Amino acid sequence: MTDHSESLYVLYVALIEIRATENLEKARIFADVVHNVPTMIRAGSPEGEIAEKIMLNAKRQGVESYFLELFEKAKYQ
Repeated sequence: MTDHSESLYVLYVALIEIRATENLEKARIFADVVHNVPTMIRAGSPEGEIAEKIMLNAKRQGVESYFLELFEKAKYQ
């Protein structure tokens, strides 16, 4: 089984951010960035492909630097 620990960490933090925010737009953006993660893991997608998809979505939504930082932190979890 492929290790998806970095993508799962990013999903975990994004879900916490969604739960904690009162800003509906921020919640919508974060949900859009990570909503494909569970499906991609279930489909057997490699970690790199999932990370690439997250970062593509993050760039499109204007939150690329935030998610880059999350992936950096994920390396140490």
